[in-house]
Amino acid sequence: MPKDKIVITDKHGGGKARIKPVKDLGDGIRSFTVKNPDKSTYTFRYKNTKQEDANYNPKPLKPKKTKKMKKTRIPRKLKKIKAPSYTAPEVTLDKKTQAIADARDRKKNSKKKLKIKLPKLKVNKGKRTRKTKNLVTGKMNKTRG
Repeated sequence: MPKDKIVITDKHGGGKARIKPVKDLGDGIRSFTVKNPDKSTYTFRYKNTKQEDANYNPKPLKPKKTKKMKKTRIPRKLKKIKAPSYTAPEVTLDKKTQAIADARDRKKNSKKKLKIKLPKLKVNKGKRTRKTKNLVTGKMNKTRG
């Protein structure tokens, strides 16, 4: 079996190019391949000593390396700044408005609360309830339908 022929070239990165032996494909068709120093190849095809075709295959691309995940980022410490103080101006009300405000405060503080009786709703037992997930809260909602 014939060996590859090594030729020094300036093209394709410069260096040694390897010429593979000629292959006879039949019907007077012959081909040979040239492997360039930058890993690209040329394939030439001849028919009855006339060049019929030449294919160029560029060098294969390197697979992209995946980057490692960085450690969790810790935010830098913030400087301690004294919070601004705010003193509200004193508000004075006239007698009528003060009486209304006092009445509201008494109403809020009273313990007596009104009890309102609500009529019981009739539930149609023929319909089933369906559980659907609430996308905002993540809880399950029960719906009738």
